[in-house]
Amino acid sequence: MNKLIIILLTILSISCTKRDKIESVFITNNIEYWECIDYCYNSRTYFQFKDNGTIDAYLLYTKEGFRLFNNDGDLINDPGTWSIKNDSTFIWNKEVYKIEKLAKNEILLSYYHYEIKDKKCYIRLSKLIKTPKGPKRLDELNKIKK
Repeated sequence: MNKLIIILLTILSISCTKRDKIESVFITNNIEYWECIDYCYNSRTYFQFKDNGTIDAYLLYTKEGFRLFNNDGDLINDPGTWSIKNDSTFIWNKEVYKIEKLAKNEILLSYYHYEIKDKKCYIRLSKLIKTPKGPKRLDELNKIKK
């Protein structure tokens, strides 16, 4: 009986550790943003994923930089939510996405189009850093430093 409890606790701790590691890739600090490109809808948006499981949406302006878009004056939205399920599933505002690729600078998600049967769609998240000269991709900044 004791061996069974130890085995179950070990499995649970390993699973939680992996999920925590995956979650840490998504979490942004106050100068980091995810550029989100949805290839099915040809759209580009910007987000910050917080460690408390909420999401803030942003608009990117040429001169002003990032501006919080949860509230645009006419439409007021609460911050969205996100979580990781089963180490390979990303839940974003109750929508389910499969994690196809996970790296600290880039994440690739997939989902099936809700109108077109069996059409697989992709979303690419690329990490941006706010700099005095505007937003830069994290991988661009790493190349400059080398």
